[in-house]
Formats: sequence, C-alpha cells, structure tokens
Amino acid sequence: MQKIKSTAVIFFIFSLSSYAQDRYFARTYTSNVLPKGAIDLEFWHTSRFGHKDQFFHAQDQRMELEFGLGKNVQTSVYFNRYQTRFSETANGTTVSNEVGFSNEWKWKLSDPTANKVGFALYGEWGLKGGDELELETKLIFDKNVGKSLFAFNGVFEYEKEFAWSGNKVDASGWEAPVEFDLGYQYFAKPNLGIGFEVRNHNEIAKGNGWEHSVFFGGPTLNFRNKKWFVIANYLPQWGNVHKTTIAPFSKVLDEHERTEARFIVGISL
Repeated sequence: MQKIKSTAVIFFIFSLSSYAQDRYFARTYTSNVLPKGAIDLEFWHTSRFGHKDQFFHAQDQRMELEFGLGKNVQTSVYFNRYQTRFSETANGTTVSNEVGFSNEWKWKLSDPTANKVGFALYGEWGLKGGDELELETKLIFDKNVGKSLFAFNGVFEYEKEFAWSGNKVDASGWEAPVEFDLGYQYFAKPNLGIGFEVRNHNEIAKGNGWEHSVFFGGPTLNFRNKKWFVIANYLPQWGNVHKTTIAPFSKVLDEHERTEARFIVGISL
C-alpha cells in the first residue's frame, strides 16, 4: 500500500512538471523555468482600491512574453500600462495614465522536487512613465511536498525618479523597498491549486529611512492545463507593524491600498 501511495505522489509531481508554464502564484515566484524554445504569453490585471478620505482605484496591466533559453535560464519582456482614478475634491475624479517597459531574467540553480529545496536568482529592470527607473532582485525558494507547494521570496528594489528642476535633471531622491512574499498551494488535482499568499512590504526612502512595514494576505486559485492557465488572487491589507511619524496608523492608506485583486491568464505558444 505504501508503495502504491509513493508511486501516486511521484506521478502527481510528474503531472505538475509536465506543464510548460512557470507560474503558480499571483505574486510569489517559484524556481521553475521554461524549457529551451518554449514561449508563454501572459496577460496581467491588478486592481487596487481604497485610500483614506478619497476615492481611489488603480488598474495595472502587463503583457508578458516569456522565453525559455535552456541551461535553466529564462527571460521575459513586459509592456506595462498604469491607470489611476482618484478624487481631489467632492466634485469629481482625476485620471492619470502611464506606460512602461521591463525585462526580467531568472536562473534556476536547484529543483524543488529533485533537491532538498528549489532555488533561483531573479533580476528585473524597467522604465515607468519615461521618468522612473526600477531595478528589482529576488531570491526564490520553493519546495514540493506531496500535493503541496511552498514558496518564499526575498525581494529588494531600487526606484529612482528623474525630474526637471532649475534647468537640469534632479535625480537626488530614491526609494529602496524590501519585501518578503510567502505562498502555499494545495493541488486538489494536477490542474487545480488552492492556496494563499502573504506579502510584507517595507518602504525605505532617502531622508526618511524605514517608513513602514505593511502586511497583506489572501487566497489564490490556480486552474491550468498544458496550454493555458488562470490565476486569481485577492489581497486585503492587514496592517502596519512598524509605525513612524510618516506612517503613524495601523494601516497605510496613502501609499498602499485597502485591497488588491490580481488576475493572470497565460497561454503556451
């Protein structure tokens, strides 16, 4: 009986790994990469709702092309659009739009099934709105245990905005957020995953230091077959555990929102 159970688990893990896609969570990354020559097309939509004392709704859209390069390396290019609608007075709302481009690289160093833990390095650079440079690195850890998938990311970002001031470019300010992402998913079937994700965002900025430490968390659903997948995540803000003069309240509702919802649709080409 034990041998039958072990064989079933091995078959289940093989069924998961036979899918070409590398995405299982809406926010937490895993170490797996596309095989050489594989291409995935992904469409992202994130809605962010709720600022203190104002109407606020942001919509972030990304179109991503992922390419498997072989030797456990993959790269992606993103075309990004950001739209924000917010109220400045009681008489109506204002809309702002920005576009951007980004490029990511992921290098898998160990496997979550064959090794004790899966591990990958991740790097991304991007331009937003023509006046903001974003750099991001991740340490990605994950592990398959039976029908469960565990993943953890340590994330460091560097954001620098360029502004025209006094007939010259002012680039003196910067932000360097540090984030920790945790994901768990249980595969009730090889094509259906049910789990949750927790995000801890720590804002660090020039002149202000460590401004706040905000936790978010909520459920994630993953439905897939060999050619496509759909991932949905709902992520309300839990609270701020590092209060400062800049962020003195139990929630941060100016730089962050009360709730975020994300949908990702992927297609293997």
